[in-house]
Amino acid sequence: MTGKEQEPIPFGEYSAIYDLIYRDKDYAGEAGFVAALIEQYAPRQHDAPIRVLDLACGTGRHAMELAAGGYVVEGSDISSGMVAVARDSARERGLDVGFHECSFQTADTIPGSFDVVLAMFAALGYLTRFTDFELTLRNVAQKMAPGGIFIFDVWNGAAVLPQYSPHKVRHEADDKRKVERVSRTTLDEIAQQAVVNFEFKVDYADGTVKHFSENHRVRFYFPQEMVDLLTALGFEVLLRCPFMQPEKAVSKDDWNMTYVVRKMSDRPTAAYQGQ
Repeated sequence: MTGKEQEPIPFGEYSAIYDLIYRDKDYAGEAGFVAALIEQYAPRQHDAPIRVLDLACGTGRHAMELAAGGYVVEGSDISSGMVAVARDSARERGLDVGFHECSFQTADTIPGSFDVVLAMFAALGYLTRFTDFELTLRNVAQKMAPGGIFIFDVWNGAAVLPQYSPHKVRHEADDKRKVERVSRTTLDEIAQQAVVNFEFKVDYADGTVKHFSENHRVRFYFPQEMVDLLTALGFEVLLRCPFMQPEKAVSKDDWNMTYVVRKMSDRPTAAYQGQ
């Protein structure tokens, strides 16, 4: 512990309504995008199953889609609420996905090694300090099998600065509850962070009303900055592209950038294919 008070872990009460908020998110399409990258950069060897570790997996929706597609998948998240939802969902779908409750910084405690490590939905952005980012990349390297790859996406500062919305309101509902989420975002351009305050109102069918809030800090990066950080930490960039668009080069208008990287020690002469 440091002398600073530790902020609460995000996605506490949020975990119970997270899948409702993102029920229209194209998890199947996004898992298909990841699967295509896996088949290109970490193809199956001698019909052996490809092992995937989904870090910061949230409610496990990507992990379950990949498991349904034939991959051997495990997931991990720092939020106990998210992990509980993920385990219940996997059990309901009859999918054999193991879930761990740990952070990026403790991912080295997950047993085994993996052909693919994932960090989806700009989850790396929650590592706002370089020391945590560096530790995470070390842990990722430790979990990667020889020749393995790391696939992740982050926010592109060139797009965030002109495009961010200071205020958003989102409404979702099902037969049990109605949810209002109000987002208020401010930018710290010097620290390269978006500070997002979520205010929630949940109206339940039995008349109960619940209010809660969460604060999220998300780091954004510039395209070359991320390449330089990865190189300094011993990774080579195999691909950089806009999220869900592997055939395109990243532009200043693309909010999410996807990177596919491998340890330099595995492929010291591989060429960088990004733009």
